[in-house]
Amino acid sequence: MRWQHTIYAYPILLATAISLGHAAYALIRSRSHGQRPTLLLFAAMNVAIAIWTGFGALGLISTVPRFKYYAYVISHVGAAGVGPFLLLFVLAYTDRTKWLRPSIAVGVFVVPATFIALLVTNPYELALTETRIVEANGVLVFRATRGPAHMSLSFVYTLLLAIVILGVIGHETVRQGRRYLPQASLLTVAVVTPITVSALTIANVPPFTVDNVNFVSVSTAVSCIALGIATVRYRFLDLQPIANRTVVDHSPDGILVVDVDGRVVDANEAVSAMLDRDPIVGEAVDDLLPEARVTSDPGATTELELASDAVDFLVVRSRPLRRQGRHIGWVVVCSDVTEHRRRERELEAFTGVVSHDLRAPLRTTDRYLELLEDALDTELDDETRQLLAVARENSRRMQEMVSDLHRYSRIGATEDEFGSVDCEALVEAVLDGLRFEIEDRNATVVVEDLPTVRGVEHLLRRLFQNLLENALTYADTTAPEIRIAATRADGAWRFAVRDNGAGIDPCDLDRVFDIFTRGSNATDESGTGMGLAICKKIVDRHGGTIDIDSTLGDGTVVTFTVPDARPTDERRPSSDERTPVGSVTASGLDRA
Repeated sequence: MRWQHTIYAYPILLATAISLGHAAYALIRSRSHGQRPTLLLFAAMNVAIAIWTGFGALGLISTVPRFKYYAYVISHVGAAGVGPFLLLFVLAYTDRTKWLRPSIAVGVFVVPATFIALLVTNPYELALTETRIVEANGVLVFRATRGPAHMSLSFVYTLLLAIVILGVIGHETVRQGRRYLPQASLLTVAVVTPITVSALTIANVPPFTVDNVNFVSVSTAVSCIALGIATVRYRFLDLQPIANRTVVDHSPDGILVVDVDGRVVDANEAVSAMLDRDPIVGEAVDDLLPEARVTSDPGATTELELASDAVDFLVVRSRPLRRQGRHIGWVVVCSDVTEHRRRERELEAFTGVVSHDLRAPLRTTDRYLELLEDALDTELDDETRQLLAVARENSRRMQEMVSDLHRYSRIGATEDEFGSVDCEALVEAVLDGLRFEIEDRNATVVVEDLPTVRGVEHLLRRLFQNLLENALTYADTTAPEIRIAATRADGAWRFAVRDNGAGIDPCDLDRVFDIFTRGSNATDESGTGMGLAICKKIVDRHGGTIDIDSTLGDGTVVTFTVPDARPTDERRPSSDERTPVGSVTASGLDRA
């Protein structure tokens, strides 16, 4: 095999290397992210590009006429597959999965397969009418005169595929707006460049008439670079914005995308129905949702009562959008909680009546038992006294359960005002109320520097009180230790209440937040089984999450999140920069 040197082979080989890199990247991602059609079709398309450009480069640098001919044929095999694979990829990328049927997938390859068969056999000179080797500037170049099949089955068919592909891309770009314009623009460049160069070459437009340069193969370098930028810079294969649009459109929640000027740049149909306004795009978000404080209080969670015919109660959550550390707007999620709030109010009314009707008889029963015990004080034996004590304890527990049920039903059913809550002062007040229990258990409670959050003070007080009471109740040591700490996480604060108690049986972990659930290691004095259910409902009311991690014998840690009271961009010290500010022991609160 004899070779020749030409600088025009370098961009073609560059395109080959980039396309092989794209194919390898897509296949590697398909192993870790599942064999999604987009990844597999992207890999197949780039393998076809590599065959097209690789054999095109080999045919250019070889000086053997027969090898040049075979390289020409094989390169066209790769080129014939690029258009169909690209069309199927774009259909998958834009979530047009109904078109990815086997019959259609096979159908788009019928014309290319027919052309390749004609190119190999060349009956009646339908594909090639003449082939020759010419010398241009000292370089031997293979040239072929195309036949009618070459024009109709290769160029025209590829042109039609390109028009369809560009139409799909343009349609989806208009639907999604300017957010995905960079990806669409780069994909358009990748499609248009070789088609345009091929058309200019066929039309003999200078400088595309130079014999020693195959400008069509060279132009694929531009296409490969454009795809590379889309993949690396705009995460072309990691984020499928057009496919994700289907999820947004069909989401039961209303979704708004707001720019830095506070204007809505995108919205789904659900939010239009909720707010009973259309169109919404272009409106100021503060006019649409004035009480939500989207732009003035980023990261806030607000519940609104609307006068809309469709929605009575709406929970609005907003989060800042950032790109490369730069604030570019907000995403706002609106959830219809009308039915939920109606049921809560019905439950609150029901439990209010039931608790009112039960409390009086229970108190009366408790009082009668006391009077009976006092009246028969000298006549009661030990067994009877014990039975009376059990009856009084059952009456007390029933009253406690009724109170907890009433408290549970009222969380979220009342119009609680959100405000700034100093968690450090709040926890100190809770610990002061639990001072005697702490002293009785000889416990130590370490409180790290706690932040100010946005929430409902009396609910957060109940949250901390329930968690601390649980930690004290289930302590399985002679000197229990409880630690309360907080770290910042994504515009919210994550609190952790950790103890070194008995822990929770693994079989109980999945249902610890269910109402009336008590662990398998609970005793008759372990409460009503509503403490953690109340905690979860309080955290849900604040738009946060709550989790529990526990190992038998090694203690339990409960973590929950609540919104930050400050703007998201304000920095707070990280957890390793903060030190404990004090601890509560059996002897009192010690400040560090």
